[in-house]
Amino acid sequence: MPLSKNNISKYSLIIILIAMMSVASMLSETFASATNLTNILKQVSIVTICAFAQGMVIISGEIDLSIGFLAGMAGTFATIIYVATGNLPLAFTCGVMIGAAVGAMNGLFVAFCKLPSFIVTLAMQAVTFGLIQMYTGGQNVYQIGGFRVLGQGKLFDVIPNTVVCMVVMLVITHVLLKYSKFGRYMYAIGGNKEAANAAGIQVAKIKWFEFVVSGIFAAIAGMVMMGRLNAGIPSEGGGYETDAITATVIGGTSFTGGVGSAFGTLLGAIIIGVLNNIMNLMGVDPFLQKVIKGFIIIAAVLADVFTKSQRTGVKIMATTSPKQG
Repeated sequence: MPLSKNNISKYSLIIILIAMMSVASMLSETFASATNLTNILKQVSIVTICAFAQGMVIISGEIDLSIGFLAGMAGTFATIIYVATGNLPLAFTCGVMIGAAVGAMNGLFVAFCKLPSFIVTLAMQAVTFGLIQMYTGGQNVYQIGGFRVLGQGKLFDVIPNTVVCMVVMLVITHVLLKYSKFGRYMYAIGGNKEAANAAGIQVAKIKWFEFVVSGIFAAIAGMVMMGRLNAGIPSEGGGYETDAITATVIGGTSFTGGVGSAFGTLLGAIIIGVLNNIMNLMGVDPFLQKVIKGFIIIAAVLADVFTKSQRTGVKIMATTSPKQG
């Protein structure tokens, strides 16, 4: 069955990913090895969890720039609690609660105080980074023992726990977006906030809750990250918000809100992971890699704006065309 235009659009991310992997296999003999492919999944898992959080916020028409530093703060505090108590469930729960608290604060200022999410979450970057640096004195937390199972353990001694966690968060995000009222309301708010408000949707409460969810996701990503690093590192996390935005936008989430999916975000994150892996294998300068990713974000946003303007133009033409009769 030949691919139609709609099918090509629907599966474009998969086509791009396959093409990139094919080219990478020709450029490097080690790319297609099981070890390297597993490493790619392990490397993108943390960014992907952050991207799920970012995607939900962007779908509603907002943005969360505090995700990266919040992940670093919550993950480091969780390691401190684990070292002090030796209780992994307690440390994990405390990390989640820290993420929820910071997310609730973001949501309070954005949803109820009507402050721009860009400004609020940018300020929260400084708050979270400053708090963890003050508490630790800028020192890393070592000898975290069993905490590292979150980032280095394997399910059935085969599947890395980082990948397991990513898949679990994928399922949770997909269920929230596709099968819950919360998800439907987020799409409605991102598509047209005024219409959603007129329809009786409690916009402020939904936006507040989505930032709480975003904070929880960021905290989980941070704890997995610290487990993978085998230490609590207060300075880690910065930059993850940019990678999360990149993965989200490449995955088809509209920066203007109302459009996006969990699976698209996952594919976007894997595409970025494959691109990073290719550039590393080819010895591309790390600073040049940042330049390339920056232009990728611009290109993805331009494509989103162009696509939306095309859809709007079609709707206008359809509503203004004269009736035949």
